[in-house]
Amino acid sequence: MSISPRQSNQEQVPPARNARQRHAFSNPEEPANPDPRERRQSRNCQKAAWPVHKHICKLNQETVTTLEARPAAYLERLEALRDFTRKHRATISEAAFFSVRHNYLPPSTSDPVAASKEREDVLVIELRTRPNAHRARPEKRFYVMGAQLETFSSFFPEEKLDEMHLRLRNCREEATAHRGPSGAVIVVFSLNDPDIELMNVMPVAFLLDQSDVEELGRPWKEFLIHMLNRGIVE
Repeated sequence: MSISPRQSNQEQVPPARNARQRHAFSNPEEPANPDPRERRQSRNCQKAAWPVHKHICKLNQETVTTLEARPAAYLERLEALRDFTRKHRATISEAAFFSVRHNYLPPSTSDPVAASKEREDVLVIELRTRPNAHRARPEKRFYVMGAQLETFSSFFPEEKLDEMHLRLRNCREEATAHRGPSGAVIVVFSLNDPDIELMNVMPVAFLLDQSDVEELGRPWKEFLIHMLNRGIVE
């Protein structure tokens, strides 16, 4: 059963440090040693993107303030969920891509760039904490109860829409600046334990150029549940 967004907080999951190397669908990062021309381009991109980044920083600061008031048990569960997310980031990114891929291909659209600016997709992953999770490895501390696609308007409360639009736009524009035209989807991890309910939010970017993707389709939900519930890390 999904947790009502009106009863939970959405927390931002920081990107994996090596996300770019681990999976083609993960969010981009700066090259380790860019040449001077790339540095100049990067600085220009950062300057142009600062108005958006400024708001993102403010939202992140508000999240930190909110978390400071949470009980220790909540924070421990949240950190465990973040560790779980980092371990499975590649799988989650791939499943997110395949869950929305058809929306960027004919006959759905002939202009994937325009579609990327209009789409407001949310992949909701419903989780439970495993028994004796404290003894398990990070990638096996939770199991998936279900997963489904939603939209911003169908899932998020009205007071959260502006924030989610900003996070989605920031993810898409950063990916486009670093790697070329990209789309993005918001992934929500909805944890529904008997004693704690919480949510984590992770934007995932993907390239719109799908010419090198061999598979036309993939049963993304079965793939996602199998990989996460088996604790298989790519």
